Amino acid sequence: MKDVMILSKQDLHQDFSDPHSHSNTAVHEFVHLIDAADGDTDGCPRTFIPPQYVVPWLKRIHQEIRLIKMGESDINPYATTNEAEFLAVAAEYFFEQPQRMQEKHPELYDLLVQVFMPGKKQATI
Repeated sequence: MKDVMILSKQDLHQDFSDPHSHSNTAVHEFVHLIDAADGDTDGCPRTFIPPQYVVPWLKRIHQEIRLIKMGESDINPYATTNEAEFLAVAAEYFFEQPQRMQEKHPELYDLLVQVFMPGKKQATI
């Protein structure tokens, strides 16, 4: 099943039909495939993230996880499960609510721009 994504039709319909839902199963699971492209599902998609952003990315993951655990972040607490889930949950936020993420989590947003939209704008770190 390597490089295969299986999705529930019901979940997909629910995600796309509920305008108040901030989860997106398709994005979440696809990001796990992106993460695994370098051979490890570890929350650091080295195939897609420029080398100079790897260390800032890992630092940001752990800073954000601490903030979530302290109740000081609006990122879904499921992101604290591990680094791979953090990436997938953060990607959902990035694609579902980009303006809000940019306002509330500018450094995280900028790093995700480098992962998903390289060349769009430089990270501010």
